[in-house]
Amino acid sequence: MIHDDTLVGGLALLIAAITTAIAIGPWMAPYQIRSIAAIQKHYGLLIARCAWLLIAFLSAICGAAILNGIRPTYASPPATLNQNQ
Repeated sequence: MIHDDTLVGGLALLIAAITTAIAIGPWMAPYQIRSIAAIQKHYGLLIARCAWLLIAFLSAICGAAILNGIRPTYASPPATLNQNQ
């Protein structure tokens, strides 16, 4: 495993945990962010909380994929690139 993957995957999982806490907790300051405030204004607080949960879900999926070494077919780790030359 590449150390960069561990760092980025860990940060994605940390963001997922933070946004989950925002969605289910009583903290209202993050709902003042322009995009979330617009969602809350048009659709209500419940949908704004769902938007935070969607961000958390997508971050968790990306973090897990990065930590498992899943990458696009055109990308390969530096060690693989050096072996092909």
